[in-house]
Amino acid sequence: MLAALLLLAPSVVFPTSSDITYVGRWDRSVPEAPACEWPACGVRLRAENLRGLTVHFEETGHDRWHDLWQVVVNGSPSQILDLQEGDHERRIDLPPLPERVGRPVVTVVDLVKRTEAFVGTTRFKGFSLEGTAALSPMKVDRHLEVVGDSITCGYGNEGPNQNEHFKPETENAYMSYASIAAREVGADVDIIAWSGRKMWPDNTIPAIYDLVLPTQPTPAFNFKGPAPQAVVINLATNDFGPGNPDEQKWTAAYEAFIRRVWSHYPKALVYCATGSMMSDGYPPNRKALSTLVGYLQRMIERMNDKRLRLIQFEPQKMEDGLGSDWHPSVKTDGIMAAKLAAALHRDLGW
Repeated sequence: MLAALLLLAPSVVFPTSSDITYVGRWDRSVPEAPACEWPACGVRLRAENLRGLTVHFEETGHDRWHDLWQVVVNGSPSQILDLQEGDHERRIDLPPLPERVGRPVVTVVDLVKRTEAFVGTTRFKGFSLEGTAALSPMKVDRHLEVVGDSITCGYGNEGPNQNEHFKPETENAYMSYASIAAREVGADVDIIAWSGRKMWPDNTIPAIYDLVLPTQPTPAFNFKGPAPQAVVINLATNDFGPGNPDEQKWTAAYEAFIRRVWSHYPKALVYCATGSMMSDGYPPNRKALSTLVGYLQRMIERMNDKRLRLIQFEPQKMEDGLGSDWHPSVKTDGIMAAKLAAALHRDLGW
């Protein structure tokens, strides 16, 4: 009887366990409660014969908002965890196990932060497991980093139309083009993006690129984890919004950032991206998209480095739907992801 009760009692998997896989940047200076802010950061658990699972989170919302997390079980998105302020214990919906388990039944659970840094900070405090679950880490060898703005965050990609303004509920980094492309090629993705950010001269991503938690000045990221084989830089939309920036100054800042990326990841293939909210038609008479393409082409030619590529995402189309505040829809994210995945297939053999 005692043995049966022990089998039914939940067991705790602490955040320090080597059986947990962390994806993205996490501040682990508090070992019992690692924190993350960047979109699409996540935790992964692989277990055999898992009958029940509860996750323990602590949420600190920013301003009037709080984070949402996507639950993914065996590769399929399921429930959404809407975290209010404070500590949470949330039970994860799992497929039922047979009453008598013969050979091991493997379950892989991913928890992915749907929202970006200015929405909130989440601390992960571990799992409670039910059943005679055997754990083993599940790591991948392919790593992708995508640097960008609201498009890369998945801002409003689940919004009903362009007239709705930002809400955390309609931002889904799990369904951003970066995340979709990573899944297509079997890679983990590290999204370093923040809505409204630029390459130059102010409110830039380079200013926060070295941070583990981008709302806090410390700690700095140590760049000692698995190096990405490819880095996508998708920054220009906000730079060209007020007016076409000075080519020499803008591309000088862009080149300096590329070289900074290579100082951390010297073998990484770097893609300089365009689109998908830019066009030659708006703002009128500025030909913003063509101007950007010219800037990037001349910069790449001048740098003359085989690790550098240009990838041009097509401008979004009305018939594919629009998300909040004229942002790409999930359908457009899928189109962009297909183009990025094809480039990674071609250039890296993924």
